[in-house]
Amino acid sequence: MSEYQFLAFRAVDRPLTDRELAFARTQSSRAEITRWGFENEYHFGDFRGDADGLLRRGYDAHVHYANFGVRKIAIRLPAGLPFPKSVWSKYIRLDGLAWKKDSRGKGGILTLDPFHEPSDLDEVWSPGEYLDDVVELRHRLLSGDLRVLYLLWLCAAVAQDVLPEVIEPPVPAGLAECVGPFGALGEFFGLDSLILVAASEGVPAAFTREDHQDHCDTWVAALSQRESQRLLRKLLAEDAATVKAEMLAAIRDSGLSTDWPTASLNREFGELLERGEDLRREHEAKERKKRQAAARRKAAQQERERQARMKQMVKAPRKWLREADNLVEARGTQNYIAAAEILADLREAIGGDEGAQIARRHAAHLAKHHPTLALLKSSLRKRALLE
Repeated sequence: MSEYQFLAFRAVDRPLTDRELAFARTQSSRAEITRWGFENEYHFGDFRGDADGLLRRGYDAHVHYANFGVRKIAIRLPAGLPFPKSVWSKYIRLDGLAWKKDSRGKGGILTLDPFHEPSDLDEVWSPGEYLDDVVELRHRLLSGDLRVLYLLWLCAAVAQDVLPEVIEPPVPAGLAECVGPFGALGEFFGLDSLILVAASEGVPAAFTREDHQDHCDTWVAALSQRESQRLLRKLLAEDAATVKAEMLAAIRDSGLSTDWPTASLNREFGELLERGEDLRREHEAKERKKRQAAARRKAAQQERERQARMKQMVKAPRKWLREADNLVEARGTQNYIAAAEILADLREAIGGDEGAQIARRHAAHLAKHHPTLALLKSSLRKRALLE
């Protein structure tokens, strides 16, 4: 298997400045680089740039995939994690999941980069598609969605194969409601969605949080006239996207968000895995029943169609003998099988010695005129139409 790598960065809050763009261009000579994105593929060689540096200089989301075991996402949070350390430290405590705070200011980089053996997971053919999921995770994090940290903890725990007796962190309310939205990214890290379902059992539903628009309205209403005018002048004089990003950050930092409730279930990680396996067995049993029911319905439909066809055969047997001839002339295993089925159905439709004679006589005719078609003869013999 040849080596393949893909990495991409995306700017979300604002486009890169000239200085940031110049730095990005020093990190790779082959990447496609814009103020909003950075993307490159490697079929040989390696990325030797500074991923954290790119995230600290304009880009907000990052995906790195390699078919020899690398699966990494990183999220830039300019105002830091929107939770007290006493909260987020309960989740960010496993190898492969890290919060790297900037040397100055509140910002930092949240990274999920667990170790995988190349054979652990199925190969990913379009890793760039996961960048949208990372951006969505960032959006949810910035809105104070604690479920993101639990998901990242669970991905790290499964990938790192942590000890079964490790106690899971508090489970955020509404975890069951994010099984769908988080599913794709979970698959990227080999997380069975049914483990997430197992984790959500016994956890309260999501609560009503302050709407983002209401949050914005509250912040705007609190602005003085002088501050409003200053922001408007800045919006007109400077890069609009940059100013908007700063305003959104100020709204996030305004302290209007609601703490996310959790349930402390004190479950061991091994319990989650066992429950996930139980759910997988139940799911597979249900799927088998569905497939069996579908097969029965299909068989019944095919039998109804066969009975209807045999009624037509009684009325015009020569037409169906010609149809068998045409199928054989067209060649092909499936056509030989279909021709034999026509003769067998014709024998049953007419019935008695007459039906048997017509079918066997025509089978002998086909075998005589096509002496080299062994598969045709085999199909006829399987239906007792040929000696």
